[in-house]
Amino acid sequence: MAQVYAAKYLAKAALSAPRDLANAYVAQFKAIHPTVLIFHCTFVCDARCEMCNNWKRGDRKADMSLDDIDRAFSSSLWKNVENAAISGGEPTTRNDLVDICRIMLDRFPRLRKIGITTTGLTPHRAIPMLTQMAELCHARDVIYSVRLSIDGVGELHDSIRHVRRGFEKANKTISAMKALQARFRFNFGISSTLFTRNLDDAENLLTWAKKERLDIVFNMVRFTDPMLGNGDLKDTCKPIGPDEEHARQFFLERIRMDPLLDGQNYIYMHYADMIANGYHRLAPCPFQSQGVMLNPDGGLFFCENSDVMGNVRDEDAAEIYFRTASQDHRRWVRDHQCPTCLSPCQMNVAAIKQVVPYVKFLLRASNERRKGRDLVPASASSV
Repeated sequence: MAQVYAAKYLAKAALSAPRDLANAYVAQFKAIHPTVLIFHCTFVCDARCEMCNNWKRGDRKADMSLDDIDRAFSSSLWKNVENAAISGGEPTTRNDLVDICRIMLDRFPRLRKIGITTTGLTPHRAIPMLTQMAELCHARDVIYSVRLSIDGVGELHDSIRHVRRGFEKANKTISAMKALQARFRFNFGISSTLFTRNLDDAENLLTWAKKERLDIVFNMVRFTDPMLGNGDLKDTCKPIGPDEEHARQFFLERIRMDPLLDGQNYIYMHYADMIANGYHRLAPCPFQSQGVMLNPDGGLFFCENSDVMGNVRDEDAAEIYFRTASQDHRRWVRDHQCPTCLSPCQMNVAAIKQVVPYVKFLLRASNERRKGRDLVPASASSV
């Protein structure tokens, strides 16, 4: 199933390659319309995760209404959006989530992929919504991707998310999504955020995911108030010293063991590099010139590390985005925030749009895999 999804995604990417190259060139000299969007449709959440504070600031009354969203997405700003991610909070806490998806499909003429991240903790609500979104995307020939967040096996997941029987509930959603894949051939898998509490359980989670035949991606915890509201958690959640090295070795092992062309390996190399070099970013990011982030209250950001540019409830999104003050701020973000940014958001999109860095990664990853083979004792390799 993963191979079918990857082939479809790469085929669509190949068709837009000339436009991608042109956009990358033009963006060096002037602002262009974004091609990547992260939309946090709500910060309301059904979990109380220890490494994220969005649940503390969830406020349904402050969320944009469906009419607000439709008006905001009617702006010309979104005419070139190709990759849209819906996140939260927990998106399925919105009763109008399917309608939000429909609006995005209607308003983004070049959309080729919609991705959604969910806790899966309320399967009676999540399964019908995710199913209807799969049907909508299938009817429009738009790639659909679902990631369900799992932070540990069994009780560890429950304790990190502070949800009774959370692992059991999430597994009901997982089972439904695996069955749904047979109908629509979309990308489904789980994701895990590694931090101080679950780092030692990463191998256990990986073993469980393989047993369940689940595609799994690991993300390293990061601290960003615009996106996660968790800037005050750095002292308690960030791996340091031996834990950092443990994380680095775990990411390198994934590069050595997983298929070379697995897109997640690009991100794992990024994590390993940043831990090793004191958090100096080497990987490209589409948000530097082609990305934008929208928060539930209508606040428009260039990325998770930028200040708010304005509110799409009050002004046209394109006017906010292209005005001089906003573009001046983007340059400030590039100079002061990008060099140490850990974010992996849409990095695989950047790989497709920026070929040279990806080729360099492939060479380095191939070398890392050779190192991995050299580390295996001769007796073990002959077994």
